[in-house]
Amino acid sequence: MVGDLLEDVVVHSSTATVRDTDNRSRIVRRRGGSAANVAVAAATALNGGPVRFVGRVGDDPLGDWLERELVAAGVDACLQRGGRTGAVVVIVEPGGGRTMFPDRAAAAELGPIDDACAAGVTWVHVPAYSLCTEPIAASTLAFVRRVQGDGGRLSIDVSSVAAVEQFGPARFAELVRTLNPDVVVATREEAAALDSGGSVAANLLVVKDGPRPVTLRHGDGRVASVPVPAVAGVVDTTGAGDAFAAGFIVATLAGAGPVGAVTAGAELAARTLGVAGAVVPAAAAPVDRRHEE
Repeated sequence: MVGDLLEDVVVHSSTATVRDTDNRSRIVRRRGGSAANVAVAAATALNGGPVRFVGRVGDDPLGDWLERELVAAGVDACLQRGGRTGAVVVIVEPGGGRTMFPDRAAAAELGPIDDACAAGVTWVHVPAYSLCTEPIAASTLAFVRRVQGDGGRLSIDVSSVAAVEQFGPARFAELVRTLNPDVVVATREEAAALDSGGSVAANLLVVKDGPRPVTLRHGDGRVASVPVPAVAGVVDTTGAGDAFAAGFIVATLAGAGPVGAVTAGAELAARTLGVAGAVVPAAAAPVDRRHEE
């Protein structure tokens, strides 16, 4: 995973936000950042299996804490240090909806990545955030091409409608075509934003739609719909999409087909919906999805 490792400052509002006055809330601080969330969720799904994160944090106590959090979760942290550690404030409304205010700081300043960080990597996952600003984009692209040159696979999470629109849908679609990823993961809204720049070039486009079925759009034109289980008691949607990506990747590497991988991703995402922040609670051993196409 290549991308952001940030502090999440999660503000749980007790009521709908009222402007220009005090609002009752509960504030939780946790490790965050989309790529880091995927890494930790994958390590959880693998019960401590081999997962590497590549990114940059500040040379400060907050960066020290975030590095310890990654290592404690079983992630091999390949980190650059320098500058100020980034953070994102997440406003969570009653019902689980969220609004985010990111300040990526050092995370966006990722420089050239050491060859040692690519050693043994068979799958690299990249959120769009890692492709849309410099210098992290150039460093990420060089790393991706190195892994692909060694036979590794690539997944891209579109991550944000705003990121695609600010970068330019046509420009982002062309970048995706150039990278030729094995899998692109997007929400329905993100897929629409990406489609506005041209057809999505990927072997498989996985389109999430909240509690509704996931749509699989294969590169050969086939389309399939995969139901996902209903989730009761949603506390916070932060990190659910990252957990889905982690579950999908882990299941695919274990031999599952796209349907089984979607099911595994949905199950892992459901676990994080019931807690505050991008946290995947421990659970029983994962179900073998290799028989599910």
